[in-house]
Amino acid sequence: MDRLPQSKELRSGAPLNELAAVRDLFFANPGSTLGGRKRQVLSQAQVFDPANPTDAQFVENVMWEESQVVFVTLNMPGSNNDGLRWTAPFTNEPARVQEVTERTAADIRWLREAFAVAEATGAQAVLIGLQADGWDPAAIVPGGDGLGGYTAFVRVLADLSVQFGKPVLLINGDSHVYGTDQPLADPHSAAGLIHNTQAVANLTRITVQGGTSKPREWLRLTIDPRSAQVFSWENVVYCDDTTCPQ
Repeated sequence: MDRLPQSKELRSGAPLNELAAVRDLFFANPGSTLGGRKRQVLSQAQVFDPANPTDAQFVENVMWEESQVVFVTLNMPGSNNDGLRWTAPFTNEPARVQEVTERTAADIRWLREAFAVAEATGAQAVLIGLQADGWDPAAIVPGGDGLGGYTAFVRVLADLSVQFGKPVLLINGDSHVYGTDQPLADPHSAAGLIHNTQAVANLTRITVQGGTSKPREWLRLTIDPRSAQVFSWENVVYCDDTTCPQ
């Protein structure tokens, strides 16, 4: 109950206030997950290069290893990586630019750290979780949000994936229409041309369903480090027109 007054900031519309409130509510104990079965994870708030002290604010960037897979989460939002100007009355453009600059740099450093851990531990795969759809075709039509805000990150992701040489799975939301592809496998494809990276054959991407999908489903991911692909998955219906609350 002592957090309720701060949680009201979630309705304020002020982007930085809302971000601070989310961190306070969901990441109050860096390195410890929520839920009834808490577990310890590595948080960027705990593990960061002293040369980049602003990375300590990104408590939501976490990492853990399970079933010979390194899992890493990154704060990378939609709307072209927060590349659109904030709406009035919150039109603090220097603050927005600073937020994007610091967060993107921290994300890239945390991604590099995850692959370094995977190499050091002999992990069989890397799984990356983030919100943004860096290949959303709707963003690159005239009047769309654009995707250039993701290019620096995607290019690092491409290089690290090729160097790693084992399966890399990226799971994102944002566009919220289920799909799976290998967006960087062919540099000359429509997806490959967006960020102009080298060919990356071992990167697979899943976009998970949104709340408007029918039937409503969740993604069941299976990990078998003994298999060549490591990951397999299926959609599981949890709510359809007959079982969902109206």
